[in-house]
Amino acid sequence: MSHTFLLNLMRVTHDVTRAERAFAVDLELNILGTLNITPEQVEAPYLACIRQALAEGTPIITDNYTMSIDPSKAPVTNKSFPKLRFVVILPVKDVGAVCLDQNLRGGVTTKDKVERLTQFIQHVLDNNKTELDEDELSALYQSF
Repeated sequence: MSHTFLLNLMRVTHDVTRAERAFAVDLELNILGTLNITPEQVEAPYLACIRQALAEGTPIITDNYTMSIDPSKAPVTNKSFPKLRFVVILPVKDVGAVCLDQNLRGGVTTKDKVERLTQFIQHVLDNNKTELDEDELSALYQSF
Protein backbone atom coordinates (compact mmCIF):
# COMPACT_ATOMS: atom_id res chain seq x y z
CA MET A 1 0.00 0.00 0.00
CA SER A 2 2.57 2.60 1.03
CA HIS A 3 4.74 2.02 -2.06
CA THR A 4 1.78 2.44 -4.40
CA PHE A 5 0.67 5.55 -2.52
CA LEU A 6 4.17 7.03 -2.68
CA LEU A 7 4.43 6.38 -6.43
CA ASN A 8 1.00 7.93 -7.03
CA LEU A 9 2.00 10.91 -4.90
CA MET A 10 5.26 11.24 -6.85
CA ARG A 11 3.36 11.51 -10.13
CA VAL A 12 0.85 14.01 -8.70
CA THR A 13 3.54 16.26 -7.19
CA HIS A 14 5.52 16.00 -10.43
CA ASP A 15 2.50 17.28 -12.34
CA VAL A 16 1.63 19.98 -9.79
CA THR A 17 5.15 21.40 -9.63
CA ARG A 18 5.90 20.82 -13.31
CA ALA A 19 9.24 19.40 -12.24
CA GLU A 20 11.50 17.93 -14.88
CA ARG A 21 12.41 14.81 -12.87
CA ALA A 22 11.12 12.97 -9.82
CA PHE A 23 11.76 9.90 -7.76
CA ALA A 24 10.32 8.29 -4.65
CA VAL A 25 12.14 6.47 -1.88
CA ASP A 26 11.02 4.39 1.08
CA LEU A 27 12.24 4.96 4.63
CA GLU A 28 15.41 2.94 3.93
CA LEU A 29 16.14 5.21 0.92
CA ASN A 30 15.43 2.46 -1.60
CA ILE A 31 14.35 4.05 -4.87
CA LEU A 32 10.82 2.84 -5.59
CA GLY A 33 10.18 4.65 -8.85
CA THR A 34 11.40 7.45 -11.07
CA LEU A 35 10.24 9.91 -13.72
CA ASN A 36 12.76 11.14 -16.32
CA ILE A 37 15.72 9.97 -14.21
CA THR A 38 17.22 6.53 -13.74
CA PRO A 39 18.06 5.17 -10.29
CA GLU A 40 21.73 5.24 -11.32
CA GLN A 41 21.52 9.00 -11.91
CA VAL A 42 20.39 9.71 -8.34
CA GLU A 43 23.47 11.13 -6.65
CA ALA A 44 24.48 10.56 -3.02
CA PRO A 45 23.82 14.19 -1.94
CA TYR A 46 20.16 13.77 -2.91
CA LEU A 47 19.89 10.76 -0.61
CA ALA A 48 21.67 12.61 2.21
CA CYS A 49 19.18 15.48 1.93
CA ILE A 50 16.28 13.05 1.82
CA ARG A 51 17.59 11.40 5.00
CA GLN A 52 17.67 14.86 6.62
CA ALA A 53 14.11 15.68 5.46
CA LEU A 54 12.85 12.36 6.83
CA ALA A 55 14.63 12.90 10.16
CA GLU A 56 13.29 16.45 10.54
CA GLY A 57 9.88 15.74 9.04
CA THR A 58 10.01 18.93 7.00
CA PRO A 59 10.44 19.61 3.29
CA ILE A 60 13.75 20.81 1.94
CA ILE A 61 14.11 23.35 -0.84
CA THR A 62 17.66 23.55 -2.16
CA ASP A 63 19.77 23.07 -5.27
CA ASN A 64 21.98 20.23 -6.40
CA TYR A 65 25.17 22.25 -5.96
CA THR A 66 24.54 23.52 -2.42
CA MET A 67 23.53 20.11 -1.10
CA SER A 68 26.76 18.57 -2.37
CA ILE A 69 29.18 20.87 -0.52
CA ASP A 70 29.89 21.95 3.01
CA PRO A 71 28.20 25.40 3.31
CA SER A 72 31.32 26.81 4.96
CA LYS A 73 33.25 26.02 1.78
CA ALA A 74 30.74 27.53 -0.64
CA PRO A 75 32.37 29.87 -3.13
CA VAL A 76 31.54 33.55 -3.22
CA THR A 77 31.12 34.08 -6.94
CA ASN A 78 28.89 35.17 -9.78
CA LYS A 79 30.03 32.12 -11.68
CA SER A 80 27.43 30.46 -13.89
CA PHE A 81 26.46 26.89 -13.08
CA PRO A 82 24.81 25.52 -16.23
CA LYS A 83 23.87 22.22 -14.56
CA LEU A 84 22.31 23.87 -11.50
CA ARG A 85 19.02 22.21 -10.55
CA PHE A 86 16.25 23.34 -8.20
CA VAL A 87 15.45 20.52 -5.74
CA VAL A 88 12.39 19.95 -3.53
CA ILE A 89 12.20 17.04 -1.11
CA LEU A 90 8.81 16.20 0.38
CA PRO A 91 8.94 13.76 3.31
CA VAL A 92 5.91 11.53 3.80
CA LYS A 93 5.71 10.50 7.46
CA ASP A 94 6.19 6.77 8.09
CA VAL A 95 6.25 6.07 4.33
CA GLY A 96 9.23 7.69 2.58
CA ALA A 97 9.83 10.79 0.49
CA VAL A 98 9.38 12.30 -2.95
CA CYS A 99 12.21 14.24 -4.56
CA LEU A 100 11.55 16.63 -7.45
CA ASP A 101 14.05 18.63 -9.44
CA GLN A 102 14.39 20.73 -12.54
CA ASN A 103 16.93 22.82 -14.34
CA LEU A 104 16.84 26.37 -12.98
CA ARG A 105 16.21 27.67 -16.48
CA GLY A 106 12.85 25.89 -16.29
CA GLY A 107 11.82 27.98 -13.29
CA VAL A 108 11.31 27.12 -9.66
CA THR A 109 8.48 25.87 -7.51
CA THR A 110 7.23 28.51 -5.10
CA LYS A 111 7.53 28.11 -1.35
CA ASP A 112 3.74 28.53 -1.14
CA LYS A 113 3.25 25.56 -3.45
CA VAL A 114 5.66 23.44 -1.38
CA GLU A 115 3.77 24.39 1.79
CA ARG A 116 0.45 23.55 0.15
CA LEU A 117 1.79 20.17 -1.00
CA THR A 118 3.10 19.50 2.52
CA GLN A 119 -0.30 20.31 4.01
CA PHE A 120 -1.99 18.19 1.35
CA ILE A 121 0.22 15.20 2.12
CA GLN A 122 -0.54 15.57 5.83
CA HIS A 123 -4.27 15.84 5.05
CA VAL A 124 -4.14 12.62 3.01
CA LEU A 125 -2.31 10.81 5.80
CA ASP A 126 -4.53 12.19 8.58
CA ASN A 127 -7.71 11.24 6.72
CA ASN A 128 -6.51 7.77 5.77
CA LYS A 129 -6.78 8.47 2.03
CA THR A 130 -3.60 6.64 1.03
CA GLU A 131 -5.63 4.14 -1.01
CA LEU A 132 -6.62 6.83 -3.55
CA ASP A 133 -5.22 6.34 -7.04
CA GLU A 134 -3.30 8.99 -8.94
CA ASP A 135 -6.37 10.58 -10.53
CA GLU A 136 -8.22 10.69 -7.21
CA LEU A 137 -5.22 12.23 -5.45
CA SER A 138 -4.92 14.83 -8.20
CA ALA A 139 -8.61 15.71 -7.95
CA LEU A 140 -8.33 15.93 -4.16
CA TYR A 141 -5.33 18.25 -4.46
CA GLN A 142 -7.21 20.50 -6.89
CA SER A 143 -10.11 20.79 -4.42
CA PHE A 144 -7.82 21.14 -1.38
